[in-house]
Amino acid sequence: LEEKELRLKVMLDTGNMLKDPISNSPVALIDKTKLYELLPKEILDNSKEMLGGEFKEQDEIDYKYKSRLRIIPFTSVGKQNGMLLGIKVDEIRIITDVEEIINEKAIIGIYDRKFSKTDKYCGLIGLDMLEKVEKIKK
Repeated sequence: LEEKELRLKVMLDTGNMLKDPISNSPVALIDKTKLYELLPKEILDNSKEMLGGEFKEQDEIDYKYKSRLRIIPFTSVGKQNGMLLGIKVDEIRIITDVEEIINEKAIIGIYDRKFSKTDKYCGLIGLDMLEKVEKIKK
């Protein structure tokens, strides 16, 4: 995103079918605490307020980020009709033991909790993320 790169370990979640409702792009859920290297602090610290339309410091966010923001509706166990703030990134590269997958239509969903108590992984991707764009054999 904007010449910044972040390397993270994520887990494949076959039940993750999150998509941006407008572009139909797949959504990777990432632990918010890991995104401070990639996204402005104003977005991450105020993501809940932004979802509720109550963000008061909108002028402090550069336009290049405002145009990338997405609101992702979701349903999960114990949470009907949830909303998640997402951001369109330039690309997500998924590196496996077998191949490298480049997805240029992906969105990062900002998740407020940790996925792993031990930080073994800090995000979830769905199967759709593995089927997109370009694959490079190793």
